[in-house]
Amino acid sequence: MHAALWIPRFHLQALLRQRPPPRRPELAVLDQTESAQKSSPSDDARLICVSEAAEKQGVFTGMTATQAQARCEHLQLVYREKTAEEAVQDLLQECALSWTPDFESTSPDLCILDLSRAGRISGGADACGRGILSHLKAQQLEGRLGFAPHVDLATLAAFAADPLLIISDHQSDEKSVLHQLPMRTLRPSPGTSAILQAWGIETLGHFLKLPRQDIATRLGSEGLLLWDLAAGNRERLLRLIRPTIGYREEHDLEHPVECLEPLLFLLRGMLDRLCIRLSDAWLVAAALLLTLRFTDDQRHHRELRIAEPTRDAEVLFRVLHSHLDGLTASAPITHITLEIRPIRAASSQTLLFEKSLRDPNRFAETLSQIEAILGPGSVGRAVLIPRHRPDSFRIAGFLEPREKDLRLSAVPLPQHGLPLRRFRPAKAVRILCSQGIPIVLHADKKAVPLTQATGPCLLSGDWWDTQPWKHEVWDAADADGTLYRLICQGKLWSLDGIYG
Repeated sequence: MHAALWIPRFHLQALLRQRPPPRRPELAVLDQTESAQKSSPSDDARLICVSEAAEKQGVFTGMTATQAQARCEHLQLVYREKTAEEAVQDLLQECALSWTPDFESTSPDLCILDLSRAGRISGGADACGRGILSHLKAQQLEGRLGFAPHVDLATLAAFAADPLLIISDHQSDEKSVLHQLPMRTLRPSPGTSAILQAWGIETLGHFLKLPRQDIATRLGSEGLLLWDLAAGNRERLLRLIRPTIGYREEHDLEHPVECLEPLLFLLRGMLDRLCIRLSDAWLVAAALLLTLRFTDDQRHHRELRIAEPTRDAEVLFRVLHSHLDGLTASAPITHITLEIRPIRAASSQTLLFEKSLRDPNRFAETLSQIEAILGPGSVGRAVLIPRHRPDSFRIAGFLEPREKDLRLSAVPLPQHGLPLRRFRPAKAVRILCSQGIPIVLHADKKAVPLTQATGPCLLSGDWWDTQPWKHEVWDAADADGTLYRLICQGKLWSLDGIYG
């Protein structure tokens, strides 16, 4: 099902929204703006929109201003306002977007909606149409709405609606209403329009009485297209648009904020407005970008990832609250910026034996609370660093995308020798050496004679950094056959592990 939303007398309605109503109803809009007329005066300005009272006096669009005033002496001519027309076009697109993300802006005064995937028309086309028209009426706009199975048929239904017309399949009585429409609704070229006027063709019904093959012979491809449009048999795809919507709120504070409660109150209002925009665009939040500016010109910027993307304002507010609980500000806050990074909602079904978190966002909130106690960067998962230094790792957030571990080979290497049971952390020990070779191990208040020691194996790294490291690795054995791995760092010895 498709719906065509049309604003009749578009230029006139856009103009009257910004100025008081005229004293007389005879009104016409010229095809020039006032600034263009002042820069290059022209006497052949034509009418692009005429009020209903002026039409009754014989004035119609396309006439020159002189011709129109000759037919209606009380006619008031006004210049078009492009700014007002762009504002009405934006309101029309916002109305369409509130019902479905799939719509086409065919012209400034016409939007066509694809309602096949919309979930808000459970009450039927009639209830949906009344809701759309009431939305426009609240914006001081008068609209016409047509429902039909095909795109172009819905457009004709909108032109014939008063104010709502629903055309279903296999209902010729409803389609007969369209036969009373004038031919100018199909917007033929000037040459074709002149030919049709010479033939005496004024309405779609008159045009459809002509054989289709003969129309194609006389008028060519344009005539064939006009005949198919008038019959309502043409099908085409919509040229969907994706309007750019900002998901960013900024607020300058007249009085600096020092406490958490007023800050949370302001953030909740900003978050509610952003979530409404997400809902209208059928999107969810993947991350929150929070920026605070203080009176001492310092800034606090943080990206808060959402474990499970959502547009639930309550869940997003808890994420903000958990982060701000552990924030210590050096000065009062003077400016707040909150931005949402939107994505499309992804639906997936887990496997039969796959386990997932019951509430991922609650898990992320708990991690934020722990991080507020332990400090930033202290909570997460260990990620190996591609270096030769043993146990080199960094803390990565649970919500960060996982990187491929460069230290792991795609093909598992064969294991040779005994396994090493390492101590984490390594135990500090004392070693007695003879000629630089370990001979006695002092650990756990015991002295263990070493019968054999091999080494050293030299390891070093980060020599280009401010904190270089250098290890001497020794393998030693005692009389019982126990094998030890010893590490010497400078003059300090440690027991790294035991083999076997």
